Amino acid sequence: MDLIFQEDDFLIKTLSTHEEMEAALRLRHDVFREELKWVPPAENGLDRDEYDPYAQSIGIFDDKAALLGHVRLISAPDPFMIEKDFERLLPRDNSFKKTRDMAESTRICIRKEARTDRHLSMTLAHLLYKAMYHWSRHNKIKQLITIVEKRYYVLLKRSGFPFVPIGDFKLMGEGVLSGIISLDWGVFDRILKQKRPEFFEWFVNLPDFDPERLLSRGLY
Repeated sequence: MDLIFQEDDFLIKTLSTHEEMEAALRLRHDVFREELKWVPPAENGLDRDEYDPYAQSIGIFDDKAALLGHVRLISAPDPFMIEKDFERLLPRDNSFKKTRDMAESTRICIRKEARTDRHLSMTLAHLLYKAMYHWSRHNKIKQLITIVEKRYYVLLKRSGFPFVPIGDFKLMGEGVLSGIISLDWGVFDRILKQKRPEFFEWFVNLPDFDPERLLSRGLY
């Protein structure tokens, strides 16, 4: 699915060009290799791995065509990072079961400069999850699995996202407390519609798309 929509001055879309993908790989490298140190830095400054061939990536661009946020999505039965790279975060009792209506979101990141503005950071996070919601609905994905820092898990819960931890949060990289969490989109619909109806309406509806406006700002 090629997802594309705009919110105010932001363009949210499936990454489709070489330039867009390279910008995403550089942003991922900045966050996961330089900042979090989950994996060693690469000489070329690109965070590329064995999961990219299975994935679709979504990015958020500002009105100057700069990439501010990114997420990578992989649908079952293709390999998930939690099955290998983050296996130690899974519960020891083998209670986690991978199903065909499940997708894994990884390499979720927001540019460091954007994270200094709390309001902008939260806006970008909500836009990434809005994109994941519509991507999941189109691809008949009922459950989203992701790996996050515990502090972001707390923020997501405060925003009304009914994520549930799978296993314990553990220290990774430079002492970052991280864990695997799961979101049932059906539960999300039910809870958010009841508790935050206005936010729910914004979340589930995509605005009209105006390509001429984006062309004028060099976003294509």
